[in-house]
Amino acid sequence: MTIIIIPIAQLSFGFYYLESTTLCPFQKDLMLLMSMGGVFQAIFFAAAIAFVYTITPAQYKTDKKLTAAQVSAKGSNGAMQLLIGSIMCIFAACAIVFVVLINSRIYGNYKLVQYTDTKLPTYCLSTIFSGAFGFMIASYVAFVLFFLLAAILLLGIGIEK
Repeated sequence: MTIIIIPIAQLSFGFYYLESTTLCPFQKDLMLLMSMGGVFQAIFFAAAIAFVYTITPAQYKTDKKLTAAQVSAKGSNGAMQLLIGSIMCIFAACAIVFVVLINSRIYGNYKLVQYTDTKLPTYCLSTIFSGAFGFMIASYVAFVLFFLLAAILLLGIGIEK
């Protein structure tokens, strides 16, 4: 669940400060990038988790009420896997573009930004810039958690045989 919560929090943070361009004149589009990145990451993670679950081997998804053959027949819809995989790839590409854009904005200007004098052109409210920095680190954590979840589901780690 944390995998989905991180992009939704990023999205909320971005939309909260979206109209506050005077609070960060140095990075006026940072909050728009955070908002859009949060949208694409949330949709990507939802589609990716669904895709990983659909391709998880049936022996790791057995339900106590269904036989292995029923679970296999129920989960082997190739068209659905193709659709979910295609959606995942499209949103993954968009999410990666926004992650790269946000990273370039944050890390490229990390040494230039200042938080004290509002009259300087390099001013940015520390909550906005530090929040964006924190959400980028949280996005890395979300990607790592997703890959761990995918490995657990696909390899059947922790499943009794």
